[in-house]
Amino acid sequence: MTWTAGGGHCQTEVSTDLERQSSDCGAPGQPDNYLGKGHCTLIDHLGQWRDVSCEESRLTICLDVRGPNVTFVLINIPMTWTEAQSYCRANYRDLASVRNMAENQKIQDLVPAGGLVWIGLSRDSWKWSDGSDSTFRFWEAGEPNNYGYNQACVVADFNSFRQWGDRNCERKFAFICYSPLPKQELKLFKLKVEKSSSVDLDDPAVLENMLLTIKQKLKGLDENIQVNWKKQPDEKVFYKEKKTKDEEKTKEEEKTKDEL
Repeated sequence: MTWTAGGGHCQTEVSTDLERQSSDCGAPGQPDNYLGKGHCTLIDHLGQWRDVSCEESRLTICLDVRGPNVTFVLINIPMTWTEAQSYCRANYRDLASVRNMAENQKIQDLVPAGGLVWIGLSRDSWKWSDGSDSTFRFWEAGEPNNYGYNQACVVADFNSFRQWGDRNCERKFAFICYSPLPKQELKLFKLKVEKSSSVDLDDPAVLENMLLTIKQKLKGLDENIQVNWKKQPDEKVFYKEKKTKDEEKTKEEEKTKDEL
C-alpha cells in the first residue's frame, strides 16, 4: 500500500501530514525542503521567506518587547539558527516572530540589500503518525535527501541494517502496524472463607482448585485478567483472623444461650 493507505489501515482516523507549511510570504518555489534539510527560515530584503538548513551562518532579527510595544533588532553577527535563538533569548525576548504583514514589513526594512536574515519560524519535518514525540532517528547515510522534492514519508530497509530512508508517499511497500500494550493494573482482594476442620487451606491442591473456581467466575470479563494467590512472609496464603472483643462477647453469649 501507499503510506497514506497503510496509515488508514492501521488506524481508524489518519491526520498525518509530514510536511505542511503555508505562507503568503514564501519566495517562489518556497518552501522546498531542499535535500530534506530546510527546517529553518530566512527572510530576504523583499520580505520573502526561504526554508534552509539550520546550520547556515546568517545575520539575525531579534524580537524585543518594551511595555506594549514590539520592536525588531538586526544583529550583525553571523550565527546558525540555534545560536541565533540562544542569543536573542539571552539579550532580548526571542527570535523574530511574524504575526501579520505589518510586522513582516518592519522586519523587511531591517534586512540589508541582497541579504538573508534568520527569523523564528522553524519546523521538525518528521513526525510520527500517532502523534508521539519520540526523537529517535535511524537514517541511512545520505538520508533523508528529499530526492525529487517529493519524499515526505519514511521506509525502513530490513534487507540492510534496518536503517531509514525518505520516499514518495505514493510508492507501495509492505507496512507494519502496532497497537499499544494493554494497561496493566494490580488489584489486591481479601478473601474470607469458612472451612471445615478437615480442609487444609495450605494444601496446594486445595489452593489450585479454589483459584480455578475464581477464574471460571471471571471468565468472559477480560481475556487479559490474571489471578494468583499472594503469599504471606511465612509462605502461607490464608491465616486465621483474630476476633474482636465484640465478636468474642457475641460468641460467648450465643454459647450461654445454647447451654440454657
